[in-house]
Amino acid sequence: MINANRPILNLDLDLLRTFVAVADLNTFAAAATAVCRTQSAVSQQMQRLEQLVGKELFARHGRNKLLTEHGIQLLGYARKILRFNDEACTSLMFSSLQGMLTIGSSDESADTILPFLLNRISSVYPKLALDVRVKRHVEMAEMLQANEVDLVLTTHRLENFNAIPLRTSPTLWYCAADYLLPPGEAVPLVLLDDPSPFRDMIIETLNAARIPWRLAYVASTLSAVRAAVKAGLGITARPVEMMSPDLRVLGKVDGLPVMPDTEYLLSCNAQNPSELVQAIFQSMENYNNPWYQYRAYTSEGGDGSAIAERDFE
Repeated sequence: MINANRPILNLDLDLLRTFVAVADLNTFAAAATAVCRTQSAVSQQMQRLEQLVGKELFARHGRNKLLTEHGIQLLGYARKILRFNDEACTSLMFSSLQGMLTIGSSDESADTILPFLLNRISSVYPKLALDVRVKRHVEMAEMLQANEVDLVLTTHRLENFNAIPLRTSPTLWYCAADYLLPPGEAVPLVLLDDPSPFRDMIIETLNAARIPWRLAYVASTLSAVRAAVKAGLGITARPVEMMSPDLRVLGKVDGLPVMPDTEYLLSCNAQNPSELVQAIFQSMENYNNPWYQYRAYTSEGGDGSAIAERDFE
């Protein structure tokens, strides 16, 4: 029977911040660098945390620190606690900030992480007016250079701009639910027209694996790419967020190589003279935890199936 009078523990935020760093970086040494402490101090902190919660949180695996079942359970809560703590402090510091903030987003980011970015900014800076513009990746870079937008959300790094990683997602091969990849033939690709970072990444990955391919359909918009794939005109590669019931994931069993992960990045022009923009970007940079972290798992049978594990939010 649960004792209703049992006191509730108060978790130490410093301990939780170090705990999350160890969980993310796998070693005390790497975590020590991240939280600006010595390795012995990190070790002592984790011992204190284990004593506080009365559970073992780490299992040694060589030099790496792997989470136990209780460690995994605590990690999700630790992320939430730190997020709300940091949001509360930031909101109090910047709640009176006013002005117009223009945010640009590439097509791939607009219907995935953009809503969460807008929610985060509006909750921390409630008096800001937001102007959102969705364009192709290359256009976003040009607009940021010309200070036509203040911040840009993309899935590929923009050269010569400061960037903050917000989320990393697995990139998967997609086809229509009933589509069968023709064996022994060049892979039929559905791609955006040039210039497109995803198009380049797909072609480079196939070429590196020495897999023949052909252009089956070239689209001018991401929605057209989705429509062509769903119609069975060919296959494409996109982040896990593109998954839908009418699409199927392909993998090694289909003769396709593993794609590099997709990284969602928030970029800012360091030459932007606006103190407002620099203050907002700096505050987002100081929020040092990704909002989402996905891990892709492929079954041992190599059937190409993938599961996205979401740590929090």
